[in-house]
Amino acid sequence: MSPRQEFAGLPLAVKANPRARRVLVKLVPGRGLEVVVPKRFDPSLVPDILEEKRAWIERTRDRMLAAGTDLTGEPPELPEVIEYRAWERTVRVDYLDRPGTVRLVENAARWQVAGPLADREAIFETLRAQTVKKAREVVLPWLDRASRRTGLPYSALRVRRQKTRWGSCSSRGTISLNAKLLFLPPDLVDHLLLHELCHTRHMNHSPAYWACVAGFEPDYRRLEDEVSRGNRFVPAWFL
Repeated sequence: MSPRQEFAGLPLAVKANPRARRVLVKLVPGRGLEVVVPKRFDPSLVPDILEEKRAWIERTRDRMLAAGTDLTGEPPELPEVIEYRAWERTVRVDYLDRPGTVRLVENAARWQVAGPLADREAIFETLRAQTVKKAREVVLPWLDRASRRTGLPYSALRVRRQKTRWGSCSSRGTISLNAKLLFLPPDLVDHLLLHELCHTRHMNHSPAYWACVAGFEPDYRRLEDEVSRGNRFVPAWFL
């Protein structure tokens, strides 16, 4: 099998990773199907592995497509407008094509990105870093307000760009949040913060945990479902 083909209607990339101990099959937003194999793995075995996992791949593909996730593998266009729903801001982006390092200059609701426009990934990485920065600025006071309102304290906050989870909470009360929540509507961010704050009291999803959530948000089941489909709000360049 060549390093790049298709399977189940998805672009397929096979990548060797010297740190991989086993074969990992995953669907990646914006890229399609990826198979990560150990360094000395025989690539001729990949087709059989994919056939064994076909039902899971097709089921996951359909679920992700229904949620609005892009799996085409085609590079997205440079965004001219970025809608940060949680921040309640719409930012316009201007581009200046020039050689050198990509740089972003912020001017209120208009950003200028200067750099080689042909290097689309470098520009996306600059926009991602700016989004993470803004997410930290927006979410920290938001989490503080939620903590005071619920009486559920936390010890620290981390905001990062993560591939899968929207958030997590450690046994020490450190809450980690995905910067992509900045694209979500405010009510879903409220729920995500509550979800993690309740984990400071219950480090599981036991009945006691869900009782904690329900005590503050009776409509939590609908919100959990909305969050599970939240990637439909996230632009492909950030995923």
